[in-house]
Amino acid sequence: MPVKLSSHARLKTALVLRDALSADLGLPLPTAMRQLATVEDMLGARAAFEEGGYLLALASLCHPTGERLTALHHELRAACLKAHLAPRYAQYLALLLFAHWLDARFSAPTALLARLNERLAAHPPSGVVFEPFTETDLQFAAFWMATASGKTHILHATLALLESRQHWDRILLITPSEALTRQHAEQLRGLRQWPVFAYPLDGDASTLGHLPPDTVIVLDINKLAAEKKGDGVTIPTEVFQDGRNLVFVDEGHKGQRAEASVWKKLQRDLAGIGSPDPRCRGLLIEFSATFGQVAEAEHTFDRYAKSVLFDYAYDRFHADRYGKDFWHLRLDGGGPVGPVVQRHTLTAALVAFWHQLTAFRSAAGQRHSAEAGLHIAEPLWVLLGLSVIGGSARSDLEQTSDVVEVLRFLDAILRQPADWAAWLGEGLAVPAGGTDLLPPEVRTALCGQAAEPLAGRILAEVFGWRAGD
Repeated sequence: MPVKLSSHARLKTALVLRDALSADLGLPLPTAMRQLATVEDMLGARAAFEEGGYLLALASLCHPTGERLTALHHELRAACLKAHLAPRYAQYLALLLFAHWLDARFSAPTALLARLNERLAAHPPSGVVFEPFTETDLQFAAFWMATASGKTHILHATLALLESRQHWDRILLITPSEALTRQHAEQLRGLRQWPVFAYPLDGDASTLGHLPPDTVIVLDINKLAAEKKGDGVTIPTEVFQDGRNLVFVDEGHKGQRAEASVWKKLQRDLAGIGSPDPRCRGLLIEFSATFGQVAEAEHTFDRYAKSVLFDYAYDRFHADRYGKDFWHLRLDGGGPVGPVVQRHTLTAALVAFWHQLTAFRSAAGQRHSAEAGLHIAEPLWVLLGLSVIGGSARSDLEQTSDVVEVLRFLDAILRQPADWAAWLGEGLAVPAGGTDLLPPEVRTALCGQAAEPLAGRILAEVFGWRAGD
């Protein structure tokens, strides 16, 4: 029986635009990524980029297109200078493929479509049937990048690459929330390259008609609607549909599933996707860490497979020694979690966090990090819950809330250290035939330790607790 691939894995095997562009440049992509990663490790990102280490590594892989690579590299140098970016190897490859796509799209779109369709016919993804590429497909581009891999920096560099390619009547940056609107606006202003207008923080809708065309208008998706409703800050998309718009979307799928299709239509309308008037056909560029899940949920697998230029999703990000390792257990078996299981789980989580913290603070841990070339911040204990306040279960005084339950646990162990020592003893006992809640390396490290002194040590080293507190 064939193994069913996850939506993430399915999309990764079907990125026809990425594969066609890398083939266009003669780049064996997996080999190129390994080569550039090695160069970055040896020279550092800034030197590898500015002194041509990345370029030399790629040129050694594809001699026939050496001149083309050099031209693209110089384009990237100018764009990254404006974006204040010394790209890591994955960012460099992403921008290189994007710059190549841009040049082909604006200088010879018919020839680009022919090459894409030839490639699609010759190398169809296994188990997937795609319609041929059309002109409308050239209005989409997407970067599949893990959270914290530098999507915002790439966005700034792509903006620099795009501003000279064509006259844009408007530049729009759509965010998932007003908080991210503020963050993007502040980061863009810090570059001092483009005028920035954050809506509605910098003014009302009447201001929009008086902004210069090169202004980056930043607003969140919740401020947009197909039609004006009431007297609030919502703007109908028709306000922006009288010209050619360059539209960037940061995590534009955020929100409830029912909203996703509405939001996608709003984004398409803003970019004039498939508009009957060629003067209103713009460009839509999306950035997300979760295109695999999004493509399945929104039934847009075909579109993302034909628009993702580069993927540096979490599996690659983690393989490059970024992000977090994690220990994942499902304890509820599909039913409610009882108080004993909850207490054991939180106890095991705290012990695992303490183990990580002591390893980080130890001389051996610091030496190991330095020898591996890693720059690691002090660990955090993160607890993810579904509710903060919760709803009333049986009375207003007894509320169901994940956050409240965690606070109750912390309150109990700090008020009653003796109880905590007993709970810890239960947690240290290896279960007979049950689920061991401690990761194997933590279990090994704690072998033979007594619960009571260990309980006091954990409280002291994590919370600063002292006997008698």
